[in-house]
Amino acid sequence: MNSTLPPSRPQSTTTPASAQVALGVLLIVMFGLLAFRGYGNRLGARPTTSTTPALTDLNRADRSELEQVPGVGPALAQQIILHREKNGPFRSLAELHQVKGIGPATLNKLQPYLQVEASTEPPASSALPEPMYLTRKPSEPPIRVIGSIPTASGAVAKLQPGDPPLNLNTAGLEELVRLPGVGAITARNILMAREQQPFTSIEDLDRVKGIGPKTLEKIRPYVVVK
Repeated sequence: MNSTLPPSRPQSTTTPASAQVALGVLLIVMFGLLAFRGYGNRLGARPTTSTTPALTDLNRADRSELEQVPGVGPALAQQIILHREKNGPFRSLAELHQVKGIGPATLNKLQPYLQVEASTEPPASSALPEPMYLTRKPSEPPIRVIGSIPTASGAVAKLQPGDPPLNLNTAGLEELVRLPGVGAITARNILMAREQQPFTSIEDLDRVKGIGPKTLEKIRPYVVVK
């Protein structure tokens, strides 16, 4: 007995609608994750801030610090230091053109990296001079004039023949004014001459201002030199 089998149906190659929906959802999720990652990195990244390089002070930097400045080598750093030692601190960056080896182009290149700090010390020209104090020299006791005889403290008589002679190297002012022809001024001149050089003889009186030959002869009998 022959049984007839129903013809087999060909397998469908089409994807069920539910699988297509799932695949579409998966693709959407994947694209969403990629998009979120890309934009998230951009949104989360912080903008970078440019840092200003530290400026080198021309008046305080040593040779090694100057060599760190772009465009400054050992030779140029030495020239800057020599100029600073010879002419004093820089007052502005423009004075760099006075340094040997620095022209306009080099100066423009160095300016962004250098500075000249204002000095806290007052300039020498603004310093006030110290006040001058005048001291009064103690005055010598005035010589009183009594009659025709000038004396230092009172009435003193002139020497008379027979009085002990005066030693020119030890006599004081009051004693010298007792000499004939000698007043207060001449007595002071005798003391000043004696301070410069002691008398060695009576003739040394001729170097005293105010004593001439006639006055010397008047004095001679009343003085000695010891």
